[in-house]
Amino acid sequence: MDIPQTKQDLELPKLAGTWHSMAMATNNISLMVTLKAPLRVHITSLLPTPEDNLEIVLHRWENNSCVEKKVLGEKTENPKKFKINYTVANEATLLDTDYDNFLFLCLKDTTTPIQSMMCQYLARVLVEDDEIMQGFIRAFRPLPRHLWYLLDLKQMEEPCRF
Repeated sequence: MDIPQTKQDLELPKLAGTWHSMAMATNNISLMVTLKAPLRVHITSLLPTPEDNLEIVLHRWENNSCVEKKVLGEKTENPKKFKINYTVANEATLLDTDYDNFLFLCLKDTTTPIQSMMCQYLARVLVEDDEIMQGFIRAFRPLPRHLWYLLDLKQMEEPCRF
């Protein structure tokens, strides 16, 4: 599956720091529909490693509390794709970023015939920008699978959203 790419070069160190989940979209509603769903996660920071890998820090709801998880994204030949080992996802892909305001990131499972995917609009500050939100919707719409479920987090109380 080819992910549309809007930037040629990725400057991994510029991704370092705090991020906030603003919206999520999936092609498989069961991955996100409840607080306990496998990919109902809130990415809170990204930490590039000296080896050009990417540590993804996320929070999810487990056993009635918010739990922090760290997932290592191992670099691949494509600078925007990382191999991960997390529940129902084995790949993280960076769709687009301006480094200072937003990042569109997708987690997907490439091992099944019907690939499941969850994409997030991440922001540096907890203020949603409608123009960036429209860009997020445009970024994931061309991806395979025609039915997408969008979860706009500004309208919801989320226990693991910081």
